[in-house]
Amino acid sequence: MTLKQEYSYYNKAILALIGDKNPVVASDDNKILSYFLPLRNFKKGFDYFELTRHKNGGVYFNVVTMLGLRTIVKTESEIYFRDCSEMEWIDIIHNIKMAHFMTEEYQALKSGYVKKKDSGCLGTLIVLILLSISLLA
Repeated sequence: MTLKQEYSYYNKAILALIGDKNPVVASDDNKILSYFLPLRNFKKGFDYFELTRHKNGGVYFNVVTMLGLRTIVKTESEIYFRDCSEMEWIDIIHNIKMAHFMTEEYQALKSGYVKKKDSGCLGTLIVLILLSISLLA
């Protein structure tokens, strides 16, 4: 059974909130139900609205903003173990959506900037290895 069938009130709620913006179905299976909307100012930018099955059997809602393959910001709800009413889902989706759109990263993106993330230890290690290989060659 797909998440769209199992959580029909969620599907009605998400379409009530974003249906007028012509969302595209990105995934519809038993693990994830995902719709995306293109970002206005970015050719390869999208907001994904996803209901995802958690490994413990529940589901959570998240909003993910991506530019190409890069995740800019992700905001998640708590885990739910039942299909809430349509009004409850509207409230959950609205609250997560507003929290997402108010994040520093999303506001910077909206202004045309992409906030740079630290590459971390692994990124630094890869750069050092590549640099040492090129110096030895």
